[in-house]
Amino acid sequence: MWNFLNSTCTIYILPSDRPKGKKSRGKKEIKLAVAYDGWVKRSPGSDEYITHNKIACAGFASSKEFKELVDATIAKEYNVDEIEIKIINGDGASWIKESLGEEGVYFQLDPFHKSQAVIKNVEDKKDAHKLIKMLDEGKAEESLEYITKLIIEQKDDEKQKEKLEKLYNYLVANKEGITPYQKREEIKIPEAPEGIEYKHLGTMENNIFDILANRMNAGKMSWTEKGANNLAKILALKTNGKLNSVVEAYFNVTISEEKLAEIKEEIKLSAADVNKKQKKAKAYHIQRGGMPFEGCAMTNSRKAIREILRYKCLSELKVI
Repeated sequence: MWNFLNSTCTIYILPSDRPKGKKSRGKKEIKLAVAYDGWVKRSPGSDEYITHNKIACAGFASSKEFKELVDATIAKEYNVDEIEIKIINGDGASWIKESLGEEGVYFQLDPFHKSQAVIKNVEDKKDAHKLIKMLDEGKAEESLEYITKLIIEQKDDEKQKEKLEKLYNYLVANKEGITPYQKREEIKIPEAPEGIEYKHLGTMENNIFDILANRMNAGKMSWTEKGANNLAKILALKTNGKLNSVVEAYFNVTISEEKLAEIKEEIKLSAADVNKKQKKAKAYHIQRGGMPFEGCAMTNSRKAIREILRYKCLSELKVI
């Protein structure tokens, strides 16, 4: 079984071709996908859990290109023939559902975004709490009927009515993902391997912050698209524990036999020069000067400077 967390991190992009002196910047969403095969205890006897076999990939790409990147990343690290079920957890964006339709792939609307949508669009706290409870229990039809009832009740409040309609449309567009995956009859969850547990999918926002936002949005940083894309890939490699090996491979230059023979020949020629009689070098006399302020009236500051120079050369002193 595999769980996928797909989402976007909004960053500020500075167009590389913007007019000189123009300080305006735009926002752009960078895609992030995180995959793992369950949860394990942080340590024996601990009540805290962490995701197991987590991998990540990130960058700017079209839906199709990013799906290919995700599939390739997973295939490189794991045996895809052993994956029985894929649960794709996301905020409902169309690119996140790119894999739907494949055998054993199911979509779940991210619990955080589901609750956030309710809180943003339902003003009455009691109604919001009741609706969130319905959604968490997987009562999709009942939830939509309840929102319809609220819309009718708010017919005189145009602003609140529009918010409720927005919420209704959002949930209808993601209706297949409203019910948590553990409560769906069509999903036959396999038995978890020893030491691994299958829990709810609620780590999406944490992963966005830990992997991308904490570094890329610190101090409201701005990026060029190329720079942001490159850094996102580096941060994903770090998450996967592959950064050091990639850097080592990049700098581990293999020298061809032909080039190695050429280097050896140059070394032989250099060694032959050592035995040659050295030509007599010209002597250049060094002009020496006395200590600063020699023969001048001494002030406290001049005395201090002369004392410093007794222990350090002038070239070693740092000028602030």
